[in-house]
Amino acid sequence: MRKSAAPLKRIDPPPYDRLVKQPASIAVLRFGAVGDVVLTAPALEALERAWPDTRVLFVVKERLAPLVAHNPDVDEVVALRERETAASLARRLQERNVAAVLDLHGKLRSRLLRALLPRLPWVTWHKRDLRETLAVKLAHRPYRATMPFADRYHAAVEQAVERELPRGRLRYHPGPDDVAAADRALREAGVDPTRPILGLAPGARWETKRWPAERFGELAARALAAGLQVAVQGTEDERPVTAKVCQGAPGVADLTGRLDLAALGGFVSRCAAFVSNDSGPMHLARALGVPTLALFGSTDPGMFEFTGHRALALSLPCAPCSFFGRSSCPEKHFRCMLDLGVDAAWGALQPLLEGGRRAFVSA
Repeated sequence: MRKSAAPLKRIDPPPYDRLVKQPASIAVLRFGAVGDVVLTAPALEALERAWPDTRVLFVVKERLAPLVAHNPDVDEVVALRERETAASLARRLQERNVAAVLDLHGKLRSRLLRALLPRLPWVTWHKRDLRETLAVKLAHRPYRATMPFADRYHAAVEQAVERELPRGRLRYHPGPDDVAAADRALREAGVDPTRPILGLAPGARWETKRWPAERFGELAARALAAGLQVAVQGTEDERPVTAKVCQGAPGVADLTGRLDLAALGGFVSRCAAFVSNDSGPMHLARALGVPTLALFGSTDPGMFEFTGHRALALSLPCAPCSFFGRSSCPEKHFRCMLDLGVDAAWGALQPLLEGGRRAFVSA
């Protein structure tokens, strides 16, 4: 944590959606998910530069707390407990004398929390324009993001401080224990963490965000033949997917279910390159400067910044068809992923393997 605690005083609130000049403390709300929490890093850095004496409390689901535990721009992590009510969380924030709220969650739960803290000024982010939402949901048009999500977080910070700010960098900060835990898991799986590793993340919550596991296996087999160590990771729920990868490429180290969220960051930090669907591990890899190949189907890579990395997505009349992903292809053909071949992925991966670590960018 970056600063020692200081006595805090409650402030008189100005109008909603406008904060006072440099409050003594501010609660930043982003309860989930993995990628969304990681993407707040540039905004947190911008906030720290603008208000260096303001105490920053980051409010996040308890299971995701490791994602911000070592961020130098956060003073305290307030973990939202499982099944905790908004009233309980509001009381805990009041006990900490929180003076303002920056809502980077922007959903029903955070709105209810703000309603329970009526004396506090707040600013909230806007995930997308209404016209984008209506075009996709009502007119069934492909979704094209008009602004990267990290830029929208940054815009909320600028609204809070009432001036333009330099962009922060997308960075992730694993702890030393996180790397040590990952190294133990790698060695137990027969992988030398000091030698180049290609990391694979073939899972994703939604079916239409998953490149076929068999193709991950083919890609892994090529990497093994080229002399790379290859390790696949996933949760226990993703074991059927990671098993297909391992079946297609004997010699792949299987870390499925062996890494908690903290150790996942340690593992990704050890990789020479990383291949992933549009999922939380993809954001971790970019935030660690690990050269990342991201495979997109039903979602839009324009939501994120890929300078120094590579996103593969096909230009189809029906894609990208959703904001978050779908359980099945609405057109019944799934061409956005099935037409994305291993040759294209291997060709995109080569320069990433040769280029070394990437500079940290502002999205």
